[in-house]
Amino acid sequence: MLKLLKSNNPVNYLLAFLLMAALWGYKFAVMPTAVDSGGFHSYFFRFSYESALFQYIYTTIAFALAFAFACYVSKANFRHQVVESGYQLPTLFFAMLTGSLINAQRFVPEIVATLFVALAILRMFGMYNKHEAIRHSLDVGLLYGLSLLFAYKYIVLFPALIVVMAIVKPISWRDIVSFLVAQVFVVGVAFCLVWLYGDWQELIESVKAEFSVLVMGEKYNYLNYVFRIPVIYAVLVSLLSIFTLKVFRKAAEMKYHQSMLFILIYAGVFLLSPISSNESVWLMYFPLCYLLSNVIVNAKTFVVQQLVLYGLLICLVLSQVLQAFYFDSIF
Repeated sequence: MLKLLKSNNPVNYLLAFLLMAALWGYKFAVMPTAVDSGGFHSYFFRFSYESALFQYIYTTIAFALAFAFACYVSKANFRHQVVESGYQLPTLFFAMLTGSLINAQRFVPEIVATLFVALAILRMFGMYNKHEAIRHSLDVGLLYGLSLLFAYKYIVLFPALIVVMAIVKPISWRDIVSFLVAQVFVVGVAFCLVWLYGDWQELIESVKAEFSVLVMGEKYNYLNYVFRIPVIYAVLVSLLSIFTLKVFRKAAEMKYHQSMLFILIYAGVFLLSPISSNESVWLMYFPLCYLLSNVIVNAKTFVVQQLVLYGLLICLVLSQVLQAFYFDSIF
């Protein structure tokens, strides 16, 4: 199986789809709804989950978005060589990681906002070619501005994006100004549309309510950490690989790898804080899919490769079983 995964074979996309479908199976089959009130709430993202039909439609949309992005991360890897010779491994790991938290397998603001942030970071890697830096910094600002419309609290990711930009290339004031102007443009246009056609007061109340909410009880429940066994395992493997893998990397590849490590740590701190929702775990999937792929490609022994891949699969099965028992017990 590992030989197939490390090859450039279209069958890997089918394998990723089947694995992802299996890991989302419980959500499609049972559709637990009582816990679906959690997560971020945005004026620009409002849906009703009351109808069972809407449950299936929204989950299908979330599945389609996640799988489409899973395929895109491999295309981006081919373009930027985040993981040299990684081929479709990032697609497989992203698809697997989406099965970590069942309650995050739904169409929520966090998934849309996270995908925009991830696209912004991948676009930022294009800034390594300095002659394209200004154009790319505008794109990064536009994508990040769109993410803020869906998850206001992602404003705390702003310093992380600046640091990643500095890792990729020495930044100039033009890069920062372009980045900021693009964000202001997106948010400004959205606010103007609300002022013209929407409810300005409702938008203000939505922003105030979101920033005043702290997630304490459900976030720091021990079950939360048990259910996140796959993510915890993936993070430990990724961090330990810094000390165990001695890999010679090209300058660009090293910068991309450092960026992913920084985003992983920053997103982890954000996820542990009371200002984030449990569904913000989507932020972790993006850097982890590349970091785990790096371990598989560069591990010296076949045993380590098997331990990473099958260890993650075992953690996913264990987490899914525990979550299924939990949801079955409360419904």
